[in-house]
Amino acid sequence: MINIASNQVSKKLAVQFVLNEIDYKKRCQYLQEIIAMGQKDNLWIRALGVFFNTPMEQPPLRVFCKN
Repeated sequence: MINIASNQVSKKLAVQFVLNEIDYKKRCQYLQEIIAMGQKDNLWIRALGVFFNTPMEQPPLRVFCKN
């Protein structure tokens, strides 16, 4: 007897992996393009510096804790 559910799950995981890899490569390419533009105009390098130095948004103190 063939287990069809595992084949469907395997296909779904494989497709998700491929889509994640494509998305990662796109983001890397965009970052490389911004760095290349930064070599011509220092504004782009400063914008990247501000972006990466900005801390993650902290949740408000009044948020309900689910723990």
